[in-house]
Amino acid sequence: MGKLKNILFQDVKNPNESADGPITLRISALVMMIYLLIISVILVMVHHVWWMASNLFFIVIYGYLIRLTYGNHTKSALCIYNIVTICAVCFNVILIGWDSGIQHFLFMLVLLDLLFTYMSKWGQCVVVAFLCLIRLSLYFYCRGHVKIQLEDNCDIFLQVITTVVVFVLLYLVGLMLSKDSQAIERKLMKYNNELQQAANTDTLTRLWNRHCLMHYMEKKVEHPDDFLSIAIGDIDFFKKVNDTYGHECGDEVLRTLADIFKKEMEGHGVVARWGGEEFIFLFEGANGDEAKILLAHLQNAVRKATITYGELQLKVTMTFGLVEYDTKLRLDENINIADDRLYIGKENGRDRIIY
Repeated sequence: MGKLKNILFQDVKNPNESADGPITLRISALVMMIYLLIISVILVMVHHVWWMASNLFFIVIYGYLIRLTYGNHTKSALCIYNIVTICAVCFNVILIGWDSGIQHFLFMLVLLDLLFTYMSKWGQCVVVAFLCLIRLSLYFYCRGHVKIQLEDNCDIFLQVITTVVVFVLLYLVGLMLSKDSQAIERKLMKYNNELQQAANTDTLTRLWNRHCLMHYMEKKVEHPDDFLSIAIGDIDFFKKVNDTYGHECGDEVLRTLADIFKKEMEGHGVVARWGGEEFIFLFEGANGDEAKILLAHLQNAVRKATITYGELQLKVTMTFGLVEYDTKLRLDENINIADDRLYIGKENGRDRIIY
């Protein structure tokens, strides 16, 4: 069974073609081969050996179209599938009669042609109308012509096996369709998540960007259930690092500090790149005094960090402006207070927290 599954589900060689169509055709053709083989046995039982030979011919054609699906000839295989199925249906309905139910396989062709062909809507309408015409023609033919007589047990067995096979094929095509739809949906969801993440993330530091944090803070301050504190931090003499060692070295400083920020802020709030060498910190559930203690730990972690760039090892410090969120002021006014305190710290020697 494992080898048969691998053969049936083998991918196509063409990278621009989905494997769903060829796989569906292979399984459908295999099911039809088994079904027609059963019909052939029934015909032998009622002494219609020559009629059986025609069904064996259809079985060979189905085998040939399976082979075509492995050579990037899916369109040709689908065309042959339509022709041989129409011929097999017409032959067996004319021979056995309308009550055999074999004409229901025409519904399968409608579904396959709608799902796995790339015709225009008018082309699809023509195909559906043609299959409908064939079914009606067979019906009216059977009303005026005598069919071969089957024993009661054979007649019941044929009805059961035809119904089962038709429903199996309908399930197969529906399964392929739902599988394809789910795969597309997953890809779209993944792509949308990637787009959203790209829109919300600073590409260099992988921290939230300014826009994302502002949106987050706006939601937070709409219904402030607990203390909030905001801090803005600036890397001391960062321009000198860029001018002396180059912008790639400066980028490494930003990346290293971003990792420290994420670790230190875990469980205490969020951090984002505010712009250039500035970062903004939102402490959730912490008043100004508590936030200052947390910020001091973060500041100390920055002091201790060694930033490696090639053979160069650097030490940097940071200056912070901190404010406890005042609900009487707007969000931007609170941020401006933190920003003003940051510049006070820079004017008074840097490497400090102003609160």
